[in-house]
Amino acid sequence: MVNSVQDRDTAARFTALILIGLLIVRLASILLTPLELYADEAQYWRWGQSLELGYYSKPPLIAWLIHATTSVFGDSAWAIRLPAPFLHTIAAWCLFLLGRRVAGPRTGFLAAVGYALMPAVWLSSAVLSTDGVLMPLWSVSLYLLWRVREGDAGWAGFLGLGLAVGAGFLAKYAMIYFAIGLVLVAVFDK
Repeated sequence: MVNSVQDRDTAARFTALILIGLLIVRLASILLTPLELYADEAQYWRWGQSLELGYYSKPPLIAWLIHATTSVFGDSAWAIRLPAPFLHTIAAWCLFLLGRRVAGPRTGFLAAVGYALMPAVWLSSAVLSTDGVLMPLWSVSLYLLWRVREGDAGWAGFLGLGLAVGAGFLAKYAMIYFAIGLVLVAVFDK
């Protein structure tokens, strides 16, 4: 039993160290890039100028995040992109927690680092998109769903799951697929 706790702690520390290192590299790249905003980012920045409950084609969470960071750091490209690497680091950590819970610390480590090193995640960590905002909420929801299925989440787990799924809908309408999955789990998983 002691070895399994030590393995869990070692894997958690090692995973956190790698994710923090990647976060630092991604933050440096955002601060140092000469690239201007791409069209979607500029649109989201414009939406963030006036906070609404929704916009032309997207839910509001991305504009709210941009509003928050530009209110503090000003209207620069790096300030607009600042949430992206943090969001993907959160998603990777949640995948670590899920993988560790499902199949052990090694699986958690591989899930987190594998996710963090995927080319699409590298790109999405350098720009702010609705997918980048959705992924940590999806990952938190998936982790909490697993905890609820195991029966050890308690009422806080159910509440957290509801809040994470609800926030996911504020990030991207594609969260409907997670909700459909929840219904299927409730119907078919004993």
